[in-house]
This record gives sequence, C-alpha cells and structure tokens, in this order.
Amino acid sequence: MNWDIAAKHFLKELSSNHPTPGGGAAAAMAGAMGCALAMMAVSTTLKRKATAQEIRQKLENSLQQLQTLEDSFQVLMKKDATAYEGYLAAYKLPKEDPQRASLLEESLWTAATIPTNIAATAVRCWQEIKEVQDIVAAVIQSDIQCAQHFLQTAIRCAVENMRANSALMKDEHKKTILRKQMDDFLNFR
Repeated sequence: MNWDIAAKHFLKELSSNHPTPGGGAAAAMAGAMGCALAMMAVSTTLKRKATAQEIRQKLENSLQQLQTLEDSFQVLMKKDATAYEGYLAAYKLPKEDPQRASLLEESLWTAATIPTNIAATAVRCWQEIKEVQDIVAAVIQSDIQCAQHFLQTAIRCAVENMRANSALMKDEHKKTILRKQMDDFLNFR
C-alpha cells in the first residue's frame, strides 16, 4: 500500500460525520507517527557505516522498544473507537432502565482509560527517545525533534479526551484519579 493512500484514507475517515475515528484515534496516530519518526532516525543511524560499534546494540534495543510502542498506539486507536461505541450503546438505553446509570459510568471510565493509556504510551516513547537522542546521527536530529512534538501532541490530545469523558462521570473518586493523571501528563517534559 502506498503511504499517501493510507494517509488519505485515514484523513477521510477522520473528517467524516461519523464519531469514530475521533480525537482519541488522532492522539494515538500522533503518537504512532512520533514513534515511527524516531524509528526512522534510529534505523538510519544504524545503517550508517560511521556509527560506532559500541552504540549499535543500544540503538537496536531502542528500535525494538519503539516498534512495540508503535504497535501499542495502533491497538489503542482501535480500542478508542470500541470504547466510544460502548458508551453510545449505554447512552441509548431507555432512561428508566435500572442498569443504564451504572453502564454509562462504566463505559465512561473505559472511554477515559484509553486516552490515559495513549498518553502513558507517548510518555514511554518520549523516554525511549531520550535514551538515544544524543547518539542518533546529527543529520537527522530534526526528525527526533519532530517525533517529540508529535508525542507532546498525542499527550495533549489524549488529555482532552480524558477531560471530556471525566466531565460526564458521576464517580468523584474516579474523576479525582483522572484529574491527577491529566495534571501529571500535562506537566511531563
């Protein structure tokens, strides 16, 4: 598949009048793009003959970690849509249904945990990049910087989704947990 066709398809779906993919999927995609750029920078550094033998193992380990994180973002993209569908199913129940309130609360918590995991994955990716940032080839340092910008975007967008879901929740304890996590994510650097 040509990358531009895949990108065009995702953007078409994102811009449609369907609720999914939405902000959560976009946050996960930003994270995946950050991971992918970092992977390209690490791979390019590994390919260079000038790369010292003593740093190759560290770069190869980082590449494996980044691939795992990118895979996680892709899974989270799909989970975000599934979580929203769960919320919609609960919301559409008749108001007099005795299980509606608890199902709504449960679905909102699930919908809030997915962006929480997106932000946490972006933090882990950022930390992995920091481990190799100084040994990546100088000629592609701009890609490392762009990767970090994408990851920061993923974190901020995930927090907005956490905020939107928590605003509808009734459970104050869970809302407090989410507020603390949001603050931690927004203060991460």
